[in-house]
Amino acid sequence: AGPLLQNAPADVPETTEPPTTTTTTTAPTGECTYWGDPHSKTFDGARPSFYGDGEYYIVTSDTVTIQGRFKGTKYTAGLAATNKVAVGGAFLNGHVITVPCLEGGDIEVDGVPVLTTFPSTYHVPGGGMITYSEEGKLVDGATDQWEKRIVNMHLPKGVHFQVF
Repeated sequence: AGPLLQNAPADVPETTEPPTTTTTTTAPTGECTYWGDPHSKTFDGARPSFYGDGEYYIVTSDTVTIQGRFKGTKYTAGLAATNKVAVGGAFLNGHVITVPCLEGGDIEVDGVPVLTTFPSTYHVPGGGMITYSEEGKLVDGATDQWEKRIVNMHLPKGVHFQVF
Protein backbone atom coordinates (compact mmCIF):
# COMPACT_ATOMS: atom_id res chain seq x y z
CA ALA A 1 0.00 0.00 0.00
CA GLY A 2 1.26 3.43 -0.90
CA PRO A 3 0.98 6.69 0.93
CA LEU A 4 -2.51 8.09 1.45
CA LEU A 5 -1.41 11.55 0.38
CA GLN A 6 -0.30 11.89 -3.24
CA ASN A 7 2.64 14.17 -2.40
CA ALA A 8 3.93 12.33 0.66
CA PRO A 9 7.72 12.03 0.72
CA ALA A 10 8.92 8.54 -0.11
CA ASP A 11 11.32 8.40 2.86
CA VAL A 12 8.58 8.76 5.53
CA PRO A 13 8.15 5.39 7.20
CA GLU A 14 4.64 3.98 7.39
CA THR A 15 3.14 3.51 10.83
CA THR A 16 0.53 1.08 12.01
CA GLU A 17 -0.17 2.84 15.30
CA PRO A 18 -3.22 5.09 15.40
CA PRO A 19 -2.62 8.75 16.25
CA THR A 20 -3.15 9.70 19.87
CA THR A 21 -5.41 12.50 20.94
CA THR A 22 -5.71 14.19 24.28
CA THR A 23 -8.91 15.77 25.47
CA THR A 24 -8.85 18.15 28.38
CA THR A 25 -12.10 19.05 30.04
CA THR A 26 -12.53 21.81 32.53
CA ALA A 27 -15.11 21.68 35.28
CA PRO A 28 -17.67 24.45 35.03
CA THR A 29 -16.92 27.41 37.24
CA GLY A 30 -19.12 30.16 38.53
CA GLU A 31 -20.22 32.07 41.54
CA CYS A 32 -23.54 32.38 43.26
CA THR A 33 -24.11 34.60 46.25
CA TYR A 34 -26.84 34.75 48.83
CA TRP A 35 -26.95 36.37 52.23
CA GLY A 36 -29.24 37.68 54.89
CA ASP A 37 -32.96 37.76 54.46
CA PRO A 38 -32.14 36.30 51.72
CA HIS A 39 -30.60 38.41 49.01
CA SER A 40 -29.35 36.24 46.20
CA LYS A 41 -27.55 36.24 42.89
CA THR A 42 -27.63 32.94 41.01
CA PHE A 43 -24.93 31.44 38.78
CA ASP A 44 -26.70 32.91 35.74
CA GLY A 45 -27.00 36.40 37.29
CA ALA A 46 -30.69 36.25 38.24
CA ARG A 47 -31.78 37.82 41.53
CA PRO A 48 -34.75 35.83 42.84
CA SER A 49 -36.46 36.82 46.09
CA PHE A 50 -38.20 34.56 48.54
CA TYR A 51 -39.19 35.48 52.06
CA GLY A 52 -41.13 32.47 53.35
CA ASP A 53 -39.90 29.88 55.82
CA GLY A 54 -38.60 26.68 54.29
CA GLU A 55 -35.68 24.60 53.09
CA TYR A 56 -34.50 25.16 49.55
CA TYR A 57 -31.78 23.83 47.27
CA ILE A 58 -29.20 26.49 46.49
CA VAL A 59 -26.96 24.26 44.36
CA THR A 60 -27.76 20.83 42.96
CA SER A 61 -25.50 18.89 40.63
CA ASP A 62 -24.31 15.33 40.21
CA THR A 63 -21.56 15.96 42.76
CA VAL A 64 -22.43 19.04 44.86
CA THR A 65 -25.55 19.77 46.90
CA ILE A 66 -26.05 22.91 48.98
CA GLN A 67 -29.29 23.52 50.87
CA GLY A 68 -30.46 26.47 52.88
CA ARG A 69 -32.97 26.72 55.71
CA PHE A 70 -34.78 30.03 55.97
CA LYS A 71 -36.84 31.16 58.96
CA GLY A 72 -38.44 34.36 60.14
CA THR A 73 -36.52 36.31 62.79
CA LYS A 74 -37.13 39.11 65.26
CA TYR A 75 -34.68 41.19 63.22
CA THR A 76 -36.63 40.84 59.96
CA ALA A 77 -40.21 41.38 61.21
CA GLY A 78 -40.96 37.70 60.61
CA LEU A 79 -39.61 37.56 57.06
CA ALA A 80 -37.35 34.61 56.38
CA ALA A 81 -33.60 34.97 56.76
CA THR A 82 -30.84 32.42 56.30
CA ASN A 83 -30.91 30.16 59.35
CA LYS A 84 -28.63 27.28 58.33
CA VAL A 85 -26.81 25.94 55.28
CA ALA A 86 -25.76 22.37 54.54
CA VAL A 87 -23.08 21.29 52.05
CA GLY A 88 -22.82 17.70 50.87
CA GLY A 89 -22.73 15.44 47.87
CA ALA A 90 -20.48 12.90 46.22
CA PHE A 91 -17.53 15.30 46.16
CA LEU A 92 -17.44 15.10 49.99
CA ASN A 93 -17.63 11.28 50.03
CA GLY A 94 -20.89 11.30 51.96
CA HIS A 95 -19.88 13.91 54.54
CA VAL A 96 -22.26 16.78 55.32
CA ILE A 97 -21.15 20.16 56.67
CA THR A 98 -23.78 22.34 58.38
CA VAL A 99 -23.33 25.97 59.37
CA PRO A 100 -26.07 27.65 61.43
CA CYS A 101 -26.63 31.34 62.04
CA LEU A 102 -24.67 32.77 65.00
CA GLU A 103 -27.52 32.06 67.42
CA GLY A 104 -28.33 28.67 65.89
CA GLY A 105 -25.87 26.23 67.44
CA ASP A 106 -22.63 24.59 66.37
CA ILE A 107 -20.91 24.21 63.03
CA GLU A 108 -21.03 20.46 62.38
CA VAL A 109 -19.55 17.78 60.14
CA ASP A 110 -21.70 14.64 60.02
CA GLY A 111 -23.67 15.86 63.05
CA VAL A 112 -20.56 16.28 65.22
CA PRO A 113 -19.65 19.81 66.43
CA VAL A 114 -16.40 21.17 64.96
CA LEU A 115 -14.82 24.63 65.03
CA THR A 116 -16.08 25.14 68.59
CA THR A 117 -13.55 27.88 69.34
CA PHE A 118 -12.90 31.14 67.55
CA PRO A 119 -10.73 31.24 65.51
CA SER A 120 -10.20 27.61 64.52
CA THR A 121 -9.52 25.24 61.62
CA TYR A 122 -10.91 21.80 60.79
CA HIS A 123 -9.68 19.33 58.16
CA VAL A 124 -12.55 17.48 56.50
CA PRO A 125 -12.01 13.70 56.25
CA GLY A 126 -11.13 12.85 52.66
CA GLY A 127 -10.01 16.37 51.78
CA GLY A 128 -10.81 19.97 52.34
CA MET A 129 -10.43 22.50 55.10
CA ILE A 130 -12.86 24.71 57.00
CA THR A 131 -11.78 27.80 58.90
CA TYR A 132 -13.77 29.91 61.35
CA SER A 133 -12.23 33.35 61.69
CA GLU A 134 -12.56 37.02 60.83
CA GLU A 135 -10.85 36.42 57.45
CA GLY A 136 -12.97 37.08 54.40
CA LYS A 137 -14.82 39.68 52.43
CA LEU A 138 -18.37 40.55 53.41
CA VAL A 139 -20.85 40.99 50.58
CA ASP A 140 -22.98 43.61 52.29
CA GLY A 141 -21.39 46.77 53.72
CA ALA A 142 -24.27 47.03 56.20
CA THR A 143 -22.76 44.11 58.11
CA ASP A 144 -19.51 45.99 58.80
CA GLN A 145 -20.93 47.18 62.12
CA TRP A 146 -20.64 43.69 63.65
CA GLU A 147 -17.61 41.56 64.47
CA LYS A 148 -16.78 39.33 61.52
CA ARG A 149 -17.36 35.62 62.17
CA ILE A 150 -16.77 33.94 58.83
CA VAL A 151 -16.70 30.27 57.89
CA ASN A 152 -14.54 29.57 54.82
CA MET A 153 -14.67 26.15 53.21
CA HIS A 154 -12.01 25.08 50.72
CA LEU A 155 -13.35 21.75 49.54
CA PRO A 156 -12.55 19.12 46.91
CA LYS A 157 -13.22 19.81 43.21
CA GLY A 158 -12.36 23.48 43.69
CA VAL A 159 -15.52 24.27 45.64
CA HIS A 160 -15.09 27.36 47.81
CA PHE A 161 -17.92 28.37 50.10
CA GLN A 162 -18.07 31.26 52.56
CA VAL A 163 -20.70 31.76 55.25
CA PHE A 164 -20.87 34.93 57.32
